[in-house]
Amino acid sequence: MKMKSKRYHLGLLAAVLSFGFLFGCNGVDGDEPDPTEEPSEQQQENNNEDNQ
Repeated sequence: MKMKSKRYHLGLLAAVLSFGFLFGCNGVDGDEPDPTEEPSEQQQENNNEDNQ
């Protein structure tokens, strides 16, 4: 009985760790703007001022 319990816990731990590695780090930082979005009007104005 003790061996089955250990195997169950090790299997559960492996599943949780695997799930965490696969889905835990999606690589998206909430503070960074989405590169596919158009720049906002204020950013465009700042860029125009810098270019002059």
